[in-house]
Amino acid sequence: MDTTYVSTLLVVFLVLASLAVSIGYLYVDEDDLRSMAEVSSRTGTNAIKKRMLEQISTDPGRLGSVVNDTIQTAARSAATDHATGKYKESALMHVLNDNSNRLTTSNDVTVGFWNISTKTYTPGETPVNAVQVRTRRTAESDTVGIGKIGKFLGILSGVQKFDYAPDAVAALPARASASFALCTEACDSRCSFPDVCPVPERKMVSNPWSDEITAPTENRLASSYRMYQLNTAVNLSDLICAGTTSQDICRKEILTSLDPQDNALRDMESMMYNPNVDISNKEYDKGSGKLLGWWVIAPVTDCPKARQETAFAKQTVSRYALVRISRICAPGGSGCQQNNTSFDAPASTCGNDRGLYIDRISCVNCSSKALLTFPGLHPVLVQ
Repeated sequence: MDTTYVSTLLVVFLVLASLAVSIGYLYVDEDDLRSMAEVSSRTGTNAIKKRMLEQISTDPGRLGSVVNDTIQTAARSAATDHATGKYKESALMHVLNDNSNRLTTSNDVTVGFWNISTKTYTPGETPVNAVQVRTRRTAESDTVGIGKIGKFLGILSGVQKFDYAPDAVAALPARASASFALCTEACDSRCSFPDVCPVPERKMVSNPWSDEITAPTENRLASSYRMYQLNTAVNLSDLICAGTTSQDICRKEILTSLDPQDNALRDMESMMYNPNVDISNKEYDKGSGKLLGWWVIAPVTDCPKARQETAFAKQTVSRYALVRISRICAPGGSGCQQNNTSFDAPASTCGNDRGLYIDRISCVNCSSKALLTFPGLHPVLVQ
């Protein structure tokens, strides 16, 4: 065969390959890489949270076996599958995993501990509450794609920030997520984190109280604003039904109010039985599909001495309480009418009952070192 002909074909092949890499790179720009690292780290962290909740529900005494696992197979798989899913067929992006906790040429995923006090992430440290993910283009890898040739052709394609491989860390910091507050007396000393207590279903009441009312304080519940800037002009129903995000409010003031008309309770009921709300923190029976419980973190404050009724009172959050709501039962119509997705508890769940019921609880003091390891319920991008 004529060598000139072969050389010509080789040049044509290289040009076509360069165009292919160039087109591929157009689909995986810097924003794609960064965004995928962030979302994948949150996906992996959510898998750790799910595993923690399952352990707390079945055998809370063995929670340590989860948070001291520095492999976290399910979390790594969730992170890598999410990162490569969109690009798997075209092999334009990859995340490698060898179960180690160092970013190397063969590993792009680590798990470790995010310290909310120092704002630092340490790969491989326990208790594990965070996931780090690094994303890379396949053409820039020596082991995936077309290796160093891909790098060279990538340069020819004019890609900016060549060798750009961003990483992101998502963690589970302790933050309040409930639309209600509990009284300090609700926190039994035997149920201090890391101990998570299964309790006989406890009915929490939100009736206005006074010195003449003898209802036990451990069963008192108040609706609350979880806001940094306290504002009584904001509609509490709108906040509940919007699904307010989790907030760090330990040692901060919040507004609380008792609700004799059950308006807030109806809104919370609607949010609990809405299958599209906070789905990763709800437990369902695998056979029947029945909702078994909803995990939330509630702020804990001193119970006010005076009668509140519909007035708002400032209270300082002294603790967090991780609780599982077993059911919410509110009389009258359904709540959250403003978003056209109102839900009621099934009739078989409540009957004539009224109140918010819990069957799991674990508390942590805002001044306790245990707050550093108290599990959050919503992955947060921290780095």
